[in-house]
Amino acid sequence: MDPSEPMLNTEAVEGCAVKVRGLPWACSAEEVQRFFSDGPIPNGAARIRFIYTREGRPSGEAFVELETEEDVKLALKKDRETMGHRYVEVFKSSSAETDWVLKHTGPNSPDTANDGMVRLRGLPFGCSKEEIVQFFSGLEIVPHGPCKGQVLMTSQALEGAITVLAEEVALKE
Repeated sequence: MDPSEPMLNTEAVEGCAVKVRGLPWACSAEEVQRFFSDGPIPNGAARIRFIYTREGRPSGEAFVELETEEDVKLALKKDRETMGHRYVEVFKSSSAETDWVLKHTGPNSPDTANDGMVRLRGLPFGCSKEEIVQFFSGLEIVPHGPCKGQVLMTSQALEGAITVLAEEVALKE
């Protein structure tokens, strides 16, 4: 390496970011900037990326791209602080996760247009696969994929799908 060349900040190259959840739906980029007033958000509003539902409404979540790991540590200190009457959760993230989520959410997302998928949130901590299967009992559930709409999913197949999804989520964390 030529000593006259500037050194790259590898932390910034990898893309430091935080995910913010619990934002008021009418929240603006300026309000997010004020919330993180202790830590710098370079280029301000351009580095704040809001997540939208498939209907195009704000989800109350956003990604904030930061410059360094130190900025991420400062941002994480804001976890569970309030914005108005809502407490806001802050999680460590990355530019790769930001890009993936923004590509796969929102009204024009190819993944959510007609995927027939139900995403569950707010489940009790002790909830079992069997309880989820029981909750959906009586519904005609069809498998996702090439034979969509042709074969009803059995409770055993639903339980297997829940296991696979749980394993995928565990791998991402």
